[in-house]
Amino acid sequence: MKTQGAYSDTPLAKKLGVVNNSTDSREVALLGAPPEDFIAWLGELPGNVSFRKSLTAKTALALYFVGTARDLDACVKMLAVKLPKGASAWIIRPKIHLKPDFGENDVRNGGLAVGLVDYKICSVSEEWSGLKFAWRKTAKK
Repeated sequence: MKTQGAYSDTPLAKKLGVVNNSTDSREVALLGAPPEDFIAWLGELPGNVSFRKSLTAKTALALYFVGTARDLDACVKMLAVKLPKGASAWIIRPKIHLKPDFGENDVRNGGLAVGLVDYKICSVSEEWSGLKFAWRKTAKK
């Protein structure tokens, strides 16, 4: 079992699942309004990772930044329609100390309402936190 210290030493790209053990190409959708230097936060990435500004049938992972409850609503609606079966999505929101107009439970409930299930949480930075979602095994896509 990893200790908290060991986990916090894990590179962000690995925590988020941007990189994995596969050498297959990995398409990552970077959505919403991510910080300008977000890709730099991920560190050195293998050549098989590519970023897009939209969801496609080849998207393996989506990183969707939401800053307001309205952004969250748009995010959930888009994921419900466009997130491919087998893909996962991080909904990344401002941390509570920044006083957003929504919270973690709103993110979770939004995903659950469209058939997604959350299964991981991650502190992305001092300002951002994320919940990772995937389609329920019983969800029809």
